[in-house]
Amino acid sequence: MSAHLVRARRRPRPSVTRRDLVPELGVAAGSVAVTAALHWALLPWLGEKPPLVLFAAVAAALTFWRGLGPGMLASTMGTAVSSSLFIRPFGSDALQAEVAILFVGSLAICLMIYRLRAEQETKEEAHQRRDHALAFVSHELRHPLANIQLAASMLQRDRSDVTRDRAAALIARSASRLGRVIDDLVDISTLRAEAMTVRLEAIGLQDVIAASVDAAALGIASRQQSLDVHVPDVPVRVRGDAIRLQQVVGNLLSNASRYSPEGAEITIALSVDADLARIVVRDTGVGIKRDMLERIFDPFVRESGGNAEGLGIGLTLARTLVGRHGGRITADSDGPGRGSTFTVDLPRLPD
Repeated sequence: MSAHLVRARRRPRPSVTRRDLVPELGVAAGSVAVTAALHWALLPWLGEKPPLVLFAAVAAALTFWRGLGPGMLASTMGTAVSSSLFIRPFGSDALQAEVAILFVGSLAICLMIYRLRAEQETKEEAHQRRDHALAFVSHELRHPLANIQLAASMLQRDRSDVTRDRAAALIARSASRLGRVIDDLVDISTLRAEAMTVRLEAIGLQDVIAASVDAAALGIASRQQSLDVHVPDVPVRVRGDAIRLQQVVGNLLSNASRYSPEGAEITIALSVDADLARIVVRDTGVGIKRDMLERIFDPFVRESGGNAEGLGIGLTLARTLVGRHGGRITADSDGPGRGSTFTVDLPRLPD
């Protein structure tokens, strides 16, 4: 299960990770060494007490180029090198204060540059997402409208019963797709406005699952797929909104059917784990790439490989609704072609 996703530019890293510590340390040390050599070469023209701003400038440049971690390493090493090589004697309070000012000032400059660049790239990413969303919506609207125009053209050329039936079926499918896009746009507006109402009360999850299964049964049966339902005999109760949780479970069942081949097996199970109620929806469909397990919950990220329709916000809506219930939803997969598992954890009411 792959996905369409706008690629954002790499943001400067806020810190150095264990994986890249050695190369980043090498870059910082090399930059400080080159700066020290240049500083030493300029001593005859700089005087007995040369300005040390060049080390702070190098740290700032590394922050802009590589991120905050390398900049902080360069600030630390640059302060140590400059204080030992270019400030004599090192024992006086005034000179210690100068070293402290150099170190703190260098770190402050690095932090300021990082924050400015991070804000700039956040704005650029927001603009890219907006442009991507507009192009995506335009594409989703253009296809069904083109089909409706084609059906109208067919009826103008040929008014036979066969053509009329084909055109009517085409119009019905296109209208259904347009309705799905419009519903998604309404949901997006609701999510943006944080106006989605959730009425919390004590409910049984068995009833939620039964209603969701009844709603999804027709679509699953039309694809000759099997649905296994496993729920405990003991009632599992949560504080939630039955309608909203039916939306969540129904969306997961719909995705499981849509991204699985005909004849596939789909399973939904309810269990109890300590203070949590757990709903697991598992399919044997197209699967999800590892790097997409988190991103598929973002708006306008839509899996391909199945009968993909709509704007790809179903999982975004599910995550928001589960979060409003104080719960968590996660995705798991062994990779493309190996099925998917979605798990919803909700706080459970005591028995």
